Amino acid sequence: MKAHRMKRAIAAVASTALLVGGFAFPASACTSVFAGKKATADGSVLVARNEDVSSAWSKHVKVFPRKTHKKGEKQKFVTGLTVTQPSVSYKYIAVPDWDPSEGPFEEAGINEYGVAVSATNSAYANEKAEKADPFIAKGVTESVIPSLILPRVKTARDGAKLLGQYIEKYGSAEANGLAIADKNEIWYFEVATGHQWVAERVPDTKYLIVANGLRIDNYNQNDTKNFMGSKTVISYAVGKGLITNYSKDKPFDFAGTYGEVGQKYNSRREWWGERTFTPSITQNAELQRYPLFMTPDKKITPKQVMKFLGSHYEGTPYDPSTPTGKDERAVGVDRTVESHVIQLRANKINNVMWLSLANPEYSVYLPFYAAILDTPTAYKHGNNIFSTDSAYWAFRAPAALAATDPANLGVGVKNYWGKYEDKLLAKQPSVEKEALNLYKKDPKKAIDYLNKYSNKTAEDAYSKSKTLRNELITKIASHSKGVFNPDL
Repeated sequence: MKAHRMKRAIAAVASTALLVGGFAFPASACTSVFAGKKATADGSVLVARNEDVSSAWSKHVKVFPRKTHKKGEKQKFVTGLTVTQPSVSYKYIAVPDWDPSEGPFEEAGINEYGVAVSATNSAYANEKAEKADPFIAKGVTESVIPSLILPRVKTARDGAKLLGQYIEKYGSAEANGLAIADKNEIWYFEVATGHQWVAERVPDTKYLIVANGLRIDNYNQNDTKNFMGSKTVISYAVGKGLITNYSKDKPFDFAGTYGEVGQKYNSRREWWGERTFTPSITQNAELQRYPLFMTPDKKITPKQVMKFLGSHYEGTPYDPSTPTGKDERAVGVDRTVESHVIQLRANKINNVMWLSLANPEYSVYLPFYAAILDTPTAYKHGNNIFSTDSAYWAFRAPAALAATDPANLGVGVKNYWGKYEDKLLAKQPSVEKEALNLYKKDPKKAIDYLNKYSNKTAEDAYSKSKTLRNELITKIASHSKGVFNPDL
């Protein structure tokens, strides 16, 4: 566990012990779905991930305004990394930790130019690779990546290039995988050791599932349209003896050379994701590695991704709620502090981050448009202790209560939030049509409209979550039987 994650790790380990097949994994672990614009039902680029860290760790939702900086001004992070500020920092919305003492951990966000970052999926270098190119303690970390990239770039490609430049200059403190995307493309970026990284463009017709292992196995340094990487990523591996059978006529297996691959903790989730979106192809659930990219049987919708992110191998022997699956690591877990599904569109006014605070299985995804000016006060409050004025805790409390009785309370909570979520998704086209019409006439009116809509929806859901919590407590206290069916 990296030092800068210690508080988060302690919080997570307090609720979950993670030792799978004799391999210890950090509790800060995630699952992602990235889908190209021709793989989705509405033509939007989709970037989605669960941030899995703790059962009690508040996330805030904030808008960071555009700022100007003096020449030579520095951006200093508590991790020890210091970089020069740009002349202008672009506005963005993101999801930071309540406690910035180990870094902002903004995790996911969209800037004013429609560039989104989802960072990161923790990964692992193999022992030989890490020894050859050690991590740099004060280098780039998960905790600072969105804060570095979102204020500085106008395209996803530029974001991937910039992150690569930072890693080559300052080094990386950890191995991980992340997405940098815009309306046209997704760049899936992996860093394995202190200075070795690669990035690959996700094909428009494909999707990618990422758990907690490095995935890129087909790096082609000559295809600069679809790949980029550190200048020494291949020569270093060859020179240090990390690979002995390299051929320039074949793709370079970055993940296999630098990473730890084949861990069931990760590969099982990859299998489940590919089975979910491409059920027509049967794959053995025991494989060590799965295809990097897949074509979905049907165009992917945000709702399908939301359901997947709360799933746990339902209907299979790997379901953790069954005796045969009790040691499995599912996609949906209790320690998810937030889950996001970002839609990036041809018209930037309608870029939106659907955000679920707490475990998405028992919570709800709410729309936060990138154009908004601010978020409700409750969404900027909360820490690691239950509070009645925090949106995180308002959603976390009913989710925790539902998890104590999945067959009764859990079913009721899922049905309730599911119906609420479906109404929001059904309303989305009309909201965005109105926003686009307003934007063509007066951009300010469109921004005000989306700001009001996002905030009103967030406040309504916040209010309902507290009422739902009270209903659940009453249900438990009364010892009443029968399926819980809230009608709020």
